[in-house]
Amino acid sequence: MNAGVSVGPQRAGERRTADGDVRVVSLADRPGLVASIPDVLASRWPMFMLAGRPGHDVDLVELVMRTPVHQVVLLDAADEVLGAGLSVPLDWDGTTEGLPAGWDGAVQASADLLARGGTPNTACALSITLKPTAAGRGYASSMINALKRAAATAGASALIAPVRPVLKTRYPLTPTADYLTWRTDEGEVFDPWLRLHLGLGGTVRGVAYPSMTITGSIAEWRSWVGLALPGSGEYVIPGGIAPLVVDRVADTGVYREPNVWVVHDTES
Repeated sequence: MNAGVSVGPQRAGERRTADGDVRVVSLADRPGLVASIPDVLASRWPMFMLAGRPGHDVDLVELVMRTPVHQVVLLDAADEVLGAGLSVPLDWDGTTEGLPAGWDGAVQASADLLARGGTPNTACALSITLKPTAAGRGYASSMINALKRAAATAGASALIAPVRPVLKTRYPLTPTADYLTWRTDEGEVFDPWLRLHLGLGGTVRGVAYPSMTITGSIAEWRSWVGLALPGSGEYVIPGGIAPLVVDRVADTGVYREPNVWVVHDTES
C-alpha cells in the first residue's frame, strides 16, 4: 500500500492499524457500513455456513444491528470495507462450565438476554473475517484487539470466542481435542489462528461441541458442497472442519462443527 496516500483526519472512535492507511471503526459510529458485511462474509465463509439452517432461532442481522457498539469494520484509505468483526453481549459467570453451548448457544443466549432486558458483563466474538485481498497483512490482530476494546467500551470484563481453527479444514477427521495438542517443529501451537489469539493474551478453555449446527436437505447440500452424496454416512466436505452426516432416508444432511473456547481479558 502506498504510504504516501492520505486518509484525512481521524474521526472520533476510529483506530488506525499499524498500516496508517487502514483503520477500524465501530458500527455505532458508522451504521451504514452494515450493508457491506454480507459481502465480507461471503468472500470467505463456505456457502453452507451462509445458506444452511442454523442451530439457533435468531435473526443474526437484527441482533448485530441491536448491538452496534460490539461490531467493528476495517476500512482502507478509500473507505472500502476490508473486513468485519462481529460480537454480541452476554452474561457469563466466568467459569468454563458456564460458557454458552458454542457459537449457536452464544447467539441464542445473547438474543434472550436482550429480550429480557438483562445486564451483560461479557462479549462473545462470532466472527473476524477479512476479504482475501486483506489477508496476510497483519490486520487480524488489529481486529481481535478492536473487538476487545469494543467489549471494554461496553463494560464487558471479558471477550470470549468459539474459535474456528483455520487449518482444521485440512484435518476434518481428527478430533479437535487431539488437534489442540499438535505443535510445530518450533514447539508453537500448530494452528496459526489459535496461536494468534494466544499471543494476544487469550487462554484456551476447552472444546465446544457441537458449537455450530447446520442442517439442509440432500439437494441443498449437493449445491453447497458440489458432491453427489449418494449414500447415507459421513462425508468430508470442502470448507468443513468436521464431517457432514447424511441420512438418505430422512433426506437430511447435518453438519456439527466443533470450535475452541478462547477467553480474553479486555484489560490485557
